Parts: sequence; structure tokens; C-alpha cells
Amino acid sequence: MDAKLLDALAARAEQRAQARTEVKPFEIGGQMIECKKLTPTQQLEYYGSLAEAGGAADMIGVCTSLIYDSCPTLQDPELHKTLGVIDPYDAVRQLMSVREIDRLGGELFQWNGLMPGKPDGGQTAEDMAKNS
Repeated sequence: MDAKLLDALAARAEQRAQARTEVKPFEIGGQMIECKKLTPTQQLEYYGSLAEAGGAADMIGVCTSLIYDSCPTLQDPELHKTLGVIDPYDAVRQLMSVREIDRLGGELFQWNGLMPGKPDGGQTAEDMAKNS
């Protein structure tokens, strides 16, 4: 193999490995909270969930799960206890309105490379449902 091509492919693999460990702050419940990128396995699961979503209610459910899975802070049992939630995903619902879940879900899908971005940087779950 050509050494130049080999170096380019190795650099790309390294770049992708680093991107998988990326964290970024997003607004959740009025606070900037770090979210992490999905694993490749999680990405495949969310692709399937997107394909199976049958309407706005399904998409909000997918977005709620995505927000929870992306944010380690929301997975803290102490937070669940403080919020009085039994279902951990209810932490997202306690902290965010349906519209906020829709907006942030769209941003997280884009950031994870699961949906194309719009020029203004925003795409909601409603937009995704219309396009699927």
C-alpha cells in the first residue's frame, strides 16, 4: 500500500476515535450540561428507532431516550431521587418541555452524525419525522 494513503487512512481512523470521545455542553433544564457522543452500537439502535418512529409522540420518546443516554448527569440515581422519579427517563421529562426535548433531540441527532444539519444549525424531531 502506498505510504501516503496508509498515513491518510491511519490519520482518519485516529480522528474518528477521538470524535467518539467528544463531549459538548447542551442546555438541559436551564443549565449547561455535558453530553457525550453515542457509541457505534447506540448509533445503530437510534437509526432503527428513527426508522420505526410513527409520528410526533414516537419521535419525542426517541428524543427523550437520546437525551438521557447522551447525558451522564441525567443518569445519576441521586438526581432521580431528588426529582422523585421512578422511571429514569422521567428525569428528562421533569426538566424539559416537549418543545425543548424536540429541539435538543434534533441537535443531538445532528451532533452524533445521525441526521444532516440545517444551515441555521437546528432541526427538530418534528422536522426529522416529516423527512422520514
